[in-house]
Amino acid sequence: MDTPILTQPYVYLGCPTLGAIIVALTIQRWWKKGSGGGKKKGDGEGGGRSYLDLLPFVLSLCYGLIIVLACSGWSGLGILTRLGLWGGNGIGYAYLVWGIGGDSPEVTRANPVVLTDGGYCVLALWTALIIGNHVWGRRLPRIQNIAGTLAGIFLGMAAGIAGVMAVPLASGLNLAGSWWTGGIQ
Repeated sequence: MDTPILTQPYVYLGCPTLGAIIVALTIQRWWKKGSGGGKKKGDGEGGGRSYLDLLPFVLSLCYGLIIVLACSGWSGLGILTRLGLWGGNGIGYAYLVWGIGGDSPEVTRANPVVLTDGGYCVLALWTALIIGNHVWGRRLPRIQNIAGTLAGIFLGMAAGIAGVMAVPLASGLNLAGSWWTGGIQ
């Protein structure tokens, strides 16, 4: 944890581990308590879950991944993201090193993702939708928004995860942004 919070931060293994724990617990909860109480209608052997129940979490997870990769530390959203990342880094490091007895090496992605101007417009719209879903949503989608966004932030700066997810997310935002800016010009 050698770098300032607002610059490109170092990420240690504990931080993405914490993000993976959030994802695993969310899926476990969905599996155990999914719509219908975990029972299929009629046969009584698990199931009865709708993948749509996970949609707020997955959208928030993708949102967290892209904001940690695309927002600079010198923006309002970037500052919040870096503070969340810093906290997750500290908690994850403590959990792996002092709680479990392992090690927490650095796993930082080398470069942030760059969005086009249109991509940032779509990101601004996505931010408004996440906030709206949090403000006007039911209790569970609110929790899923927070948990998904934090998990995305914690996972986003890890080199392996960011390398796989950054390309489709940033490309999708940039493509939607080019459509958006082309449509209003």
